[in-house]
Parts: sequence; structure tokens; C-alpha cells
Amino acid sequence: MTIEKLGLIFIFLFLFSSIFYFLQQPLLISYLLSGMLASHLFPLNSLEINFLESFSNLGLVFLLFLVGLQLNWMLLKEISRLALFIGVLQEVLTIILGIIFILFLGFDLKTSILFSIAFSFSSTAIVLKILSDKREIETFHGRLIIGFMLVQDIISLIAFAIIDILKEQSLASSLKTITFFPIFIFLAIFNNLILKKLENEIAKNLEYLFIFSLSYALGMIALGDYLNIGKEISALIAGLSLANLKISQEIISRLKSLRDFFLILFFIKIGLNFSFSDLNLNFLFKVICLSIFVIIFNPLIVMVIMRIFRFPLRVNFIVSLSSGQVSEFSFVFLDLLKDFNYLKKDLISLSSLVGFLTIFISTYLLTYYEKVYEKIKKYLKIFEVKERIIEIKNKNYEILLLGCDRIGSIILKNFEYLKDKILIIDFNPEIIKNLKEQGFGAIYGDASEVDLLEELDVKKIKWIISTIPDFQTNLFLIKYFKDKNKNLKIYSVASREEERNELEKSGADFVFIPYTLGGEYLANILKQEVK
Repeated sequence: MTIEKLGLIFIFLFLFSSIFYFLQQPLLISYLLSGMLASHLFPLNSLEINFLESFSNLGLVFLLFLVGLQLNWMLLKEISRLALFIGVLQEVLTIILGIIFILFLGFDLKTSILFSIAFSFSSTAIVLKILSDKREIETFHGRLIIGFMLVQDIISLIAFAIIDILKEQSLASSLKTITFFPIFIFLAIFNNLILKKLENEIAKNLEYLFIFSLSYALGMIALGDYLNIGKEISALIAGLSLANLKISQEIISRLKSLRDFFLILFFIKIGLNFSFSDLNLNFLFKVICLSIFVIIFNPLIVMVIMRIFRFPLRVNFIVSLSSGQVSEFSFVFLDLLKDFNYLKKDLISLSSLVGFLTIFISTYLLTYYEKVYEKIKKYLKIFEVKERIIEIKNKNYEILLLGCDRIGSIILKNFEYLKDKILIIDFNPEIIKNLKEQGFGAIYGDASEVDLLEELDVKKIKWIISTIPDFQTNLFLIKYFKDKNKNLKIYSVASREEERNELEKSGADFVFIPYTLGGEYLANILKQEVK
């Protein structure tokens, strides 16, 4: 690809993104639209397409490497079984229902099976990018989504392995894959024993740290590729193997810009698969029907499964919503099938447009899921879990703690002597389980659900402490509780000064910004040291 053509594409991307930026719309959409239009405004030859595909894959690879760096093995362990079950059951149900639905649209059995498999995968790149931008990777629903996506990625790799068998690759080359896992275990041990002693030395020079990070990531990916492990899984595992190092956050900051550049190319690449020459009424009808299946029925399947496990409606909704788009693995899967002549070119174009539409719509839904949830939650009552709190109604709880993960857990440690007077609400089942084992009154549920709040005897409560980071939720809670009992005191968290002012106007007695408090605390310590 010539630098002139790449420059034209990026100028076009900049102009298109500027419109979305000033309209305060998700930039991901502008990347997709730019790729779709630019690939036809500036036609690319086969060599240029190969160039773009090679470099765009690095965006996904770096994204997963950095996600791995941000994850904690213990956090994944907590939800691994649940994510495994949800992921596998979702795949099975989606494929079965998908085959029936696609057959009904008039496709033959072979195409129905292949499409249902391809459309059962959700986009790791899209979902993780949005979670990362919203800073929700380490939240409970964020970890659950990542575990769920990881299961899907593993299943997709199994599908790719089956295709490799169809290619009649040697059994010996397939067996090489097994050797990757003991190598990874060795590297994880090596990192904890050796690199932990060297990381301070590595971090002294930022350029050296950058080279080390890049070499480690690409080296592990190359090793995984040689052993028939997908680049995406290799990248995630590479990140996980470094996650316990103190320099992991510095590595993230070094590689973040590189990730963003290649991710832009990845989203542009998606637009290359679409051909305007295939457009007709029958084509568009099938595209719309398949898009509805992916955007609506995929999340509904996940919602039913999560309802069985009694997840709060809000968590259920967010996790389910993450399954409402076609995956980057779907494009790879269908492209491999094209090599076997299993799918005609018009079907590849059709699947590309389905992918574009589902990613387009899903990006909006995930970016603004809070607003979407508030609009439609009254229609989702069938998925709501009613938490029984009859056993705590006769107890005189005076303090209500909403959220007990980070800030909440620190607050609770300082008030253990008031154990009988504190009631905690949290939507993380592990936190609730641990609190109950310690003898605290704890309810598993979403503090923003009116039905749950109605069960509380607000007249008995004297203090409410909300550590929930969502501004709109805190705004609702303050108004709700102040309407019920004007005499109670409400302490709430906020992310910005504007939010604090708004919450105080709504009736909060004290609003704290964690980062501000942390800065003030450190400043006081430094003042004493300087004196």
C-alpha cells in the first residue's frame, strides 16, 4: 500500500470522525463507516488489501495483550466455571435456533449451519474496546463479559481447528499445539521468579521497557502461531503472564497508542468485505432478518441463561447486550470457508453487511447501555430476580451501604463493630456470599431497582452510603430516599466536580470524589514531610 493511498484513507477517516466527535457520537462507528466508504472511494489491489489485513490484525492482538495485562488470575478464577457454562450453553442454543431461523429465511441447510456458527460469536474487539473506554474492564460485569468472550474465543478456535483438519494438515502439526501450554506455565513461573527481580531495572529506561513489551508480546504470539494457537488467544495469554508484575500498568501506557492505531486499521478492514453490487430487495430483507437475530435473539438467549443463575437484571442486561454483534472471528471463519468454495461471494458480502449493521447498532447500545436500560427495563420484568429480604425486615438496620467492592469494603472494615446495624446491597454474588459468612446483613441485587428498594424500611435507616460509581444511579437514589425520609443522611461518591455539585443540589449531605480525597491525603502527608 502506497503512503499516498494510506494518507488519503486517514484524511477521509479524520474528516468523518470529526463529524462524529462534534456530534458526540461513538468514534467506533466513524471507523466502520470510513472503512466501508473509503475502501470503495480508494480501490485497493490484492497486495494492498493483504497489507491492510496484516497490520489491522495487530490492533486486535495488542488490544487483547493489554487486556490480559489488566486482568488478575484470581478474578478470572472466581467466574471461570460460570462463564464457561454460559458461553458453551449460549453457543449451543444460538447455533440450534440459528439453523432453524436461517432455514426459515430460505437458505439451504449447509449455509444455515455455517451462518449460525459464524453468527454465534460476539466481537471481542468491539466489546473490549468499549469496556476499556468506559473503564469497566475490572467491574463485575466487565470480568464476566471477558470470561464469557474468552469462552467464545476458545470455541471459535476449535472451529478453526476443525477447518484445519478439513485442509488435511498433518496430525503432527496439530499435536504441536499441546506443547504451548507447558511453555506458557513455564513462562508464568519464570516471570514471577525472575522478571519480578528485574522489573525495576527494565522500568528505568522507558524506551527499553517499550522494546521489551513489544518483543515479549510479538514473541509469544509468534510462538503460539507456530504451535497452531490463534494469535488472539496467544496475545491474551501473553498479557496474563505479565499481569502480576508491577510494571504492567507502565507497559499498558507505552503500548496504548500503538494499539489504537492498528485498531483503526482493523475497523477499516471490516468495510472491505462489502460490495455495493450485491444490493437488491431480497438481499436487504435477509440482511435485516439476520441482523435482528444477532442483535435481539442472541442477547435474549444469554438473558434466559443468566436468569436461571439469578443474576440481577442490570448485570444480566449488560452482559447479554455484549453478545449482540457479529465477531471478528466470524469474518475469519467465513473467509476460511470461502477458500473451500462452501460459500459464494454474494453470501460473504451479505455476512459482511450483517456484521457492519450489528456492530454499528451494538456499539451504540453498549456505549449508552445505561440510558437504554432505563428506557426498556420495565419490559424486562420477566428476567428480574426477586430478592427475598423477609428475614431482615425485623432487624433494626440504621446504615445502608450500597456497593461493597473497593471503597465500600474499606468503609466496612472501619465499622465492623456496628455489624448488626449495617445492611449491604451489592450485585456481585461473591461479595454477598463472603459478607454473609462474616455475619453481615447483605442483599444480592441491584440498588437501582425500585422493587428491591420498596422492600426496605426506609424510616429505620439513618445513614446511606453509596459507593456506586454511576452518576445517574446516585442521582436517582438520592431523590428516592429523600422523598421517603428527609431526615436521613446520604453520602455519595462522584467522579467529577460537576457531578458532585449536581448530587449536592439533589439533596446529598456529603459527596466525595475518591481521586480528590486521595490527592488531598497524599498532599497532607507531603506537607508534614516537607516541614
